[in-house]
Amino acid sequence: MELSTAVDRSAPPSGRIAHPGPVIDISEGLHGAHTYQVARAAMGEYRLRAAVEAGELVGLGRGVLLDARRVLDLRTRCAAAQLLTGGIGVVIGPTAAALHGCTTIAGFPVHVRVPYSYRFRSRRGVIVHQGPVGPSDVTMVDGLRVQPLELAVSEVLCSGSRRAALGCVDQALRGLRADDRPGLRELVAARLAERVDRRGTRQAAALLSLATGLPETPTQSAFVLLLAECGFPKPVCQYQVWDGTKPRHRLDFAWPELRVALECDEEQAPAPLDEDAWRLRGWQVIRAEPEDLADPTPLCGRLRTALRERHDNAA
Repeated sequence: MELSTAVDRSAPPSGRIAHPGPVIDISEGLHGAHTYQVARAAMGEYRLRAAVEAGELVGLGRGVLLDARRVLDLRTRCAAAQLLTGGIGVVIGPTAAALHGCTTIAGFPVHVRVPYSYRFRSRRGVIVHQGPVGPSDVTMVDGLRVQPLELAVSEVLCSGSRRAALGCVDQALRGLRADDRPGLRELVAARLAERVDRRGTRQAAALLSLATGLPETPTQSAFVLLLAECGFPKPVCQYQVWDGTKPRHRLDFAWPELRVALECDEEQAPAPLDEDAWRLRGWQVIRAEPEDLADPTPLCGRLRTALRERHDNAA
């Protein structure tokens, strides 16, 4: 282990802890997480104590120290959890999904699994689970022992909130080419089928059937779930409307046969559609706000009316 400054391991003459001067940077380690023994061997007892007292190193559980500048970094916290479990822990569930790039799911607190033969206590910020850990249950992500993406997603689908879980799997699918998305869905379905703990698998299967990777934001994924829960016919997500041979606009959700569309107005959304122009083209556009997810009754009423009237007129 290297240090960015020369290390003096001798005690200060006065017996007091002297500040080491420049910020101590242990260049080796796992994302800024270190065991106490390794840090002491590299820095010496007195310089280590000085760094802790100065707040440059922060303790997380017994025997693990974190670089204070990286204490909120997800990889640093996961590395600490791995060190806390003696290197045998596997990051699982929502934390694993977040490490795989599914930012719609919260990575904190850190969830880690150890085999039944090991016992480690959960602590603030780290939840330790016991369970089987097979060879196919572990992959490496940035030096961390992590569940494979399909296994992490299957656990989120079983145990997470429905909206967050659907947003997670949609984001995982969206990160793939369209041709590769069915493969991931099949892998997730296979993981669900082999689960010994069947709790949550029915919910997971229903959510997986709704996931397409087409929604562009977590809010759009939440509206997919809302529409399904309220009994609406399944819309076409990201429906492309053409003007001759040129694409004119992509609608968030559409029922093309009835020419009814649902547009989600979000802060980062493009400029709103000109409803009058779309009405002249025969489309009825219903606008949805993120607030409608909390109380969907008015939105669902408007949408039902639009679909019913279009259906009756077409009959």
